[in-house]
Amino acid sequence: MRRAAIVMGIVGALGATFMASRLLSEFDFDPTATVRFATLSPEQNAYAEELLGREIVVAPKAGHDGKFFFSQAMDPFLLEPDVHAVHLDRPTYRAQRMAYPTLASLGGLLPASATVWGLIVVNVIAMAVGTAYTGLVAVQMGLSKWFGLAFLVNPAMIVTLNIDGGGVVAMAGMMAGVYYVMKDELVAATVALTVACLARETMLIAVFGLGLYVLYTRRKVTWKFVVPVIAVAGWWFYVRLRLGGMLGQDILALQFPFVGFTQAFQRWVSTPDSTVDLLMGIVLLVVSFMILIRAVKTPTALSWAVAGFALLAILLSGPVWLKYFDSSRALAPVLTAYVLIVPAEARSKRLAKTGSHPVTVHPQL
Repeated sequence: MRRAAIVMGIVGALGATFMASRLLSEFDFDPTATVRFATLSPEQNAYAEELLGREIVVAPKAGHDGKFFFSQAMDPFLLEPDVHAVHLDRPTYRAQRMAYPTLASLGGLLPASATVWGLIVVNVIAMAVGTAYTGLVAVQMGLSKWFGLAFLVNPAMIVTLNIDGGGVVAMAGMMAGVYYVMKDELVAATVALTVACLARETMLIAVFGLGLYVLYTRRKVTWKFVVPVIAVAGWWFYVRLRLGGMLGQDILALQFPFVGFTQAFQRWVSTPDSTVDLLMGIVLLVVSFMILIRAVKTPTALSWAVAGFALLAILLSGPVWLKYFDSSRALAPVLTAYVLIVPAEARSKRLAKTGSHPVTVHPQL
């Protein structure tokens, strides 16, 4: 198992380094290229250039998540919100996701010039960790370690790597949590899931699913899984205490079932250049339904960890569905999980027909 983890970790690191280098090479390896500072944010650009002491690479229009994570990384504990958090579009929403920017700047200790590289390095490491743990989960399910590539080639992870987003850290933590639940190492699972939830609070969905899985297989409540909930809640209160009047939050990510998908579908079919968005939307919806079916028919730690995300698919709003780089990131866990769950189930059925004893897909904790 250790060898499998090392091999897949190296593969993940090399793959992520190649992806990041390919993008950076277009901008003379200027790390601000992945931050995605925006032409529509001149004040934030001036703020970044003052911190860095040089010009930055500016992306068209609104840019993307990295510019907000950069501001967070410069002050991850919100000690000077009037200097840094003022550049966040939705302060409370952004500040909830603190794990990635905190790691990237070593708790705010690194200067801006090192932090822009830290945002890239942390995601490369997270890609390696996520690929390694996905490989370990695959082995636990009776598959080859090479199924760990389902993490590395997940479109959501690739997009997130290219925009300095926090989703890679969150997914890596979730997959580590799933693995440790499979191994009945619940303290390690709790630590991994806490990091995942502090990187992206929606990972509480996975915590809930895994908690139910342990209850179902062990007939016992796992109070350890309360820790990620407490960590997220504690940070939530701290953010509101520090930000004071900067509490505006205008994100609407959920709607009534299928309303968002229907709205997006109407836009897709009426817009000629939306083919990729349309295909991704259909794939995500179909895969989500298939995971829900398998979570009921063949319960596993992985399927129950992501079942909540599969349910979330029917509630996503139109704006989230509209572009593939948003919809894939919102439902990233279902893409990686599906690649493992289907062949593992097929293998189990095949071995059952031949009378063999497969590596259990449903380990009893």
